[in-house]
Amino acid sequence: MFFSVRRSLQQAAVAVLLAALTSEAGGQAPPYPQSNGSDQAGAAFAPPDARPPQTAQPRLAMQPPSAARSAPVVPAPNSQPLYAPRVAGQAPYSYTPMSPPPYPPPSWQPGPYQPPPNQPALPSSVYEITSKFWFRPDILLWWSKSDPMPQPLVTTGSPADALPGALGQPGTQVVYGGNSINFGLTGGLRLETGLWLDDNRRYGLELGYFFLGMPWRRFSDWSDGYGSPVIARPTIDAASGTEGSYVDALPGYVSGGVDVITRSQFQGANVDGAWNLVQTDGLRFDALLGFRYLSLVESLGIFDEFSEVTPGSITFAGAPIRASDVLTDLDHFRLSNSFYGGSLGGRLYLARGRWLITALGKVALGTVQQRASIYGSTTLTDWYGNQTVLPGGILATTANMGNHYQSPFAVAPEAHFNVGYQIRPWVTLRVGYSFLFLSNVARPGNQVSRVTSANLIPTDPAYGTAGPNQPAFQFHTSSYWAQGLNLGLDFRF
Repeated sequence: MFFSVRRSLQQAAVAVLLAALTSEAGGQAPPYPQSNGSDQAGAAFAPPDARPPQTAQPRLAMQPPSAARSAPVVPAPNSQPLYAPRVAGQAPYSYTPMSPPPYPPPSWQPGPYQPPPNQPALPSSVYEITSKFWFRPDILLWWSKSDPMPQPLVTTGSPADALPGALGQPGTQVVYGGNSINFGLTGGLRLETGLWLDDNRRYGLELGYFFLGMPWRRFSDWSDGYGSPVIARPTIDAASGTEGSYVDALPGYVSGGVDVITRSQFQGANVDGAWNLVQTDGLRFDALLGFRYLSLVESLGIFDEFSEVTPGSITFAGAPIRASDVLTDLDHFRLSNSFYGGSLGGRLYLARGRWLITALGKVALGTVQQRASIYGSTTLTDWYGNQTVLPGGILATTANMGNHYQSPFAVAPEAHFNVGYQIRPWVTLRVGYSFLFLSNVARPGNQVSRVTSANLIPTDPAYGTAGPNQPAFQFHTSSYWAQGLNLGLDFRF
């Protein structure tokens, strides 16, 4: 009994397997022996030609053997079978994959940026969007107003004149002075830094400093050992009011020469608070309120050196010098102007892509603390190197020597214009133009007076005698400006 049941189950499993193979072979039975259903061992198998016809059955899902003997599963109407029957010439399973819908939809377009409430719109340039801290170094190529030199300081003339080198004599010519001294193009450096104090970049603080190099000019005129040509310092006698001169070189009498050196240095600093008033896409305007400092320091030095060719031609402190002695005298004028004032102005940014245009204008009102330092001396150096020094030169004597002060009112407007190109999101290359003006300054050339007292000049034979006390010092002021090109970088973080 047990063996009969087991054989029946084996025959049912073989039948199910053959049916599946038949459906995969396109309705053809596989060439395997078929059992005739007999339970007898060693029963004969029918040849292939004698096998009963087989009907192709659709392939069903894998089920246990007991399910093969149950009724076939009939799919519900209008339903898709779990597996489609395989047909010759087609893939076992055919389906069309679903493509995901496009994202974003073709009709979707990004809308304009809308800033949060109470926050100004940000410009399109990265230059301004991401910056809270900035640092700007600039190389300056500026030129400034010439130093006025209204008085003739050095002349030449004819030895045959009654007063060689004095103005008004037939052979006298001015070789230095009587015009302005141009310092030409001067290099410098400007540094600026700043920080926005809030996330909306409405309130900021910035610092700036600049300086120009110390340009200088030198005039030098010297004679040969015989004293030719004539070199003289023209003066006006305070007692008589007539033109005269002190010679540094006169053929056959005195040999020597003169050096005239002028220097100038201009620098400044500022501290400003920034307040944003207008900010739109690509446009920004900030108001500036702060403090401005400017410093202009200039000097004029006149140095004479001479010695005798003929004994008895030169005196020192009213007495003749020896032939081996050398005399030097110095007139030195140093003028410093320090401006302190409050400033008010504005700055405009205009951004277009990578290009940026900035314009700045400010005006400062305040005072200029002016100091004039005048010093003069005459030195006698003997053969052994011993020196004797007396106060007073020719134009700087005890009448005007010392420090003199005044603090007049002044106005200091300035303007800057720059064009920049953003080479990186955090750095911009800039080129521009700057202009600075100071309305009231004291300059060395304006403080020189040719009116002198012979009794105050150590090389005059009348030194130490009674006479007028000239030249008297008096401030003479003028305006000053500096302008030029700047090339630099703008770093923003």
